[in-house]
Amino acid sequence: MSLDARQPFPAEVRESWPIGWEALAPEPAPGGLINATWLLGPDWVVQRLHPIFAPEVCLDAAVLGLRLMDAGVPVPVPVPAVDGALWKVVDGGVWRVLPRLPGRNAEGAGTLGQVRAAAGALARFHGALADADHTFAFSRLGIHDTPAHLDRLAVAVGLHLGHRLFERVAPLAEAILVAWSGWEQPEPLPRRIGHGDPKLANFLFEGDAVTGVIDLDTMGFTTLDAELGDALRSWCSTRGESAPDPRFSVERFEVAVTGYLTATGGWLTDAEVDVLPRAAERIAIELASRFAADALNESYFGWDPAVAPTRGEHNLIRAENQLALARDARRVRPALEAVVARLRR
Repeated sequence: MSLDARQPFPAEVRESWPIGWEALAPEPAPGGLINATWLLGPDWVVQRLHPIFAPEVCLDAAVLGLRLMDAGVPVPVPVPAVDGALWKVVDGGVWRVLPRLPGRNAEGAGTLGQVRAAAGALARFHGALADADHTFAFSRLGIHDTPAHLDRLAVAVGLHLGHRLFERVAPLAEAILVAWSGWEQPEPLPRRIGHGDPKLANFLFEGDAVTGVIDLDTMGFTTLDAELGDALRSWCSTRGESAPDPRFSVERFEVAVTGYLTATGGWLTDAEVDVLPRAAERIAIELASRFAADALNESYFGWDPAVAPTRGEHNLIRAENQLALARDARRVRPALEAVVARLRR
């Protein structure tokens, strides 16, 4: 579908949500890797969903979003169209409108105050949904099935022997597999409703205060080693995903875990606390495998031409970044364990 960059929205979409389209210049939202997202003035966000999401994901965001809002967790709940629908399918694309929450993304790795605030907001997010009796209309299965992601990486390596990046990706894939073989599985943990992608870019801030938790499409049942591992690998890295030589910050880890534990109630188990020092290592390995696979497949993650000339090169950079972060998290694990032991006293 060809769209006008100045007004990239089909007529049926504009007619379904009468929000003053012509008076508002659309601005592509920064940082999104999956959905096509535009900011439309101070009040609205317009999205065309990535095909990995069924339209029914909007139903889950509406139901659970209202519960989160009632608990004081600010999230964007889909705006009904004039006929009450939460989405419109136009020329094969799924469109929706969300309220634009106040605040902005953190700059770079964010401040320590923002890390602590995000951790507290995520704890309240989990607490608000801890006893939710919800059947998901849509949920991505296997999002943190790390062995399955490693299998997909092996398949990608086998299928793309002639790819221009094969000679760089193949040894990286071997290194990712070695890193995963050294990660110890925790005991079985409770299944909880999680955000699914709690990186710092999915929190909005005014100063060091959280004003929004965004991108609810990845919500689903998970375990906290995956959910908090994803959060901590984002919050505690000293560099962004597209930068070389990241380090896992023990200081940021302590701030994040303090913020999270301070905001939890009695629902958190000892086993969930025990796994925190190694949770980020797991998800960094997993994400390294996903980025490495897409360096060859070149079909999933978005990319920034200002960082790399193609999707493949950008995802290779990201894969190298996440493997380096996993290795550094492993290196400082004794210090992370000491932090958790101290906080539990």
